[in-house]
Amino acid sequence: YVRDGNLAAEAYEIRILESVIVIKFSDEAGRFYAHQTLSQLAEAEVMYCGVIKDAPRYEWRGLMLDEARHFFGKDQVIKLLDLMARYKMNRLHWHLSDNQGWRVEIKAYPQLATVGGVGCLSDRKAPAKYYTQDEIREIVAYAAARHIEVIPEIDMPGHALAFTKVFPELNGGKKTVNPAKKELYVVLETIMRELSTLFPGRYIHIGGDECPKIRWEKCPVCQAKIKELGIKGDEHHSAEHYLQSYTISRVEKYLNERGRSIIGWDEILEGGLAPNATVMSWRGSAGGEEAVRQGHDAIMVPNSHFYFDYYQSLDVDNEPFGIGGYIPVDLVYSYEPYTEKMTEEERSHILGIQANIWTEYIKTEDHLQYMLLPRMTALSEVQWCQRENKDWDRF
Repeated sequence: YVRDGNLAAEAYEIRILESVIVIKFSDEAGRFYAHQTLSQLAEAEVMYCGVIKDAPRYEWRGLMLDEARHFFGKDQVIKLLDLMARYKMNRLHWHLSDNQGWRVEIKAYPQLATVGGVGCLSDRKAPAKYYTQDEIREIVAYAAARHIEVIPEIDMPGHALAFTKVFPELNGGKKTVNPAKKELYVVLETIMRELSTLFPGRYIHIGGDECPKIRWEKCPVCQAKIKELGIKGDEHHSAEHYLQSYTISRVEKYLNERGRSIIGWDEILEGGLAPNATVMSWRGSAGGEEAVRQGHDAIMVPNSHFYFDYYQSLDVDNEPFGIGGYIPVDLVYSYEPYTEKMTEEERSHILGIQANIWTEYIKTEDHLQYMLLPRMTALSEVQWCQRENKDWDRF
C-alpha cells in the first residue's frame, strides 16, 4: 500500500505484477474502492498483470430509498449498502417521511413514530414501523465504514399527512402544513436538531415537492403572514409560492447556522431559491440546469432516466405491478448531464447523479432487488466513468 497525495480524492491505482499487487491511493475511500475492484477481478479466478488507474467523475454518486411508503427494515438497508459499496456509490438518500408514514424516532415527539408510523399503502392497519435512534446510528456507522454518507429526508411543507396526524393544529390542508404558524418552526427546528445528532454528514433533505397551496389561498392566517412579509404574486409565481420559499429559507437558515446544508426537490426553485440550497432535479434535467445557471449546486435525478420504480420492460403483463413509465437499462446508461450551452463554471456545480426507488408499489425485498438490478450497474458507470470511457457494447 502506498499513499499518494498527488492522486485526486477517491482515486486509486492498482499495479498487478507476477508476485505482488501494489495499491496507490489518495485517501481511505480510494483504498476502499481499490479493494472493491480487486474483489471483482478475483471473481474471474484469473487475475492478469497490468495497471489500473481509476477515479470517479462525480462527487455525488447516490441512490434514494423510500421507506415512508413501505418499510423494509435494517437488514434490507444493510444489504442495499453492501450493493452500493460494490458499485462505488457514496450517498444513500433515505426518504423517511411522507403522507403514508413517519419512519424515524424523534425523542422530543415520540408520537411521530408511534402514531405517524402506523400503516402503509398495502396494510393501513399494520403496527407502527420505524427506526429507533439506536438502529439509525448503527446503519449510519455501517455506511460510513463503506464510505457512504446517509442523507435523511423529512418532506415539508407538502407530503405531510403523517406529520399532521400528530400535529393537527399545524395542518395546512391538502396534505400540507400551515407555513404561517410560528409553532411549526419550533417543531421543525427540534426535529432538525435531533436529526443532526443522528446523521453527521453535511446534508439534510427537506423535500419541498408537490405541495398543493390551494388551501393557503383561503387560510386567513396564511394570508395575514403573506401581508406581514410583504409578499406579492407576480407573473412568475403566486404569493403562496413565495410563502413556501419563506418556509424553506427559514429552515435552511437554522441548519446553516449549525454547519449543515439543505437539499430540496426542484420545486424549491419556485418562489425563489433559498440562499445556499442544493437542488435535486427530478422533473427532467431543467431544474438542475436552472439551478447551476443561478450559481447553485445541483444533483441530477431526472425521472426520465433514474426512477427505478418505473417498468424495465414493455411487457408489463409479466412485470411486477407498478406505477408505470418505462426505463430500460440502456436508457439509464445513456444519460449525460452536461449540455453544450453550459459553461465550465456551471458544470462545476453539478455535484453528481442519483437514482430514486419509490416504493408505493414495492413492498417486498425480492421486488426491490428486481427493480434495482441490473439498472443499478448502469447507474454506477454513469456516476463513475468519464464520458469518453463509456461504451455500451463493452458494458
